[in-house]
Amino acid sequence: MQPAPHYQQVSGEQRRIWDAKGKRGMGFGAAWFLAGLLITLITYGNASGPSGGVYAVAWGPMLYGAYRVISGYLMFKKSRQ
Repeated sequence: MQPAPHYQQVSGEQRRIWDAKGKRGMGFGAAWFLAGLLITLITYGNASGPSGGVYAVAWGPMLYGAYRVISGYLMFKKSRQ
């Protein structure tokens, strides 16, 4: 297999940047997802009491968190190649 041309090679510094951004993205994504899940569970717990009520499914933060986790993982994986 031939080595990649010089303009396609990635420096060690760029790999470290991708690594840090990937880890940070996964961390923030997990925080967003857990916040949405926590809001959903707390409001559901309050609504399922004897007096009933309305609860909110915070799917927006959970969806955004899942997106950040996946994109962060892909960037982290890219730094390892």
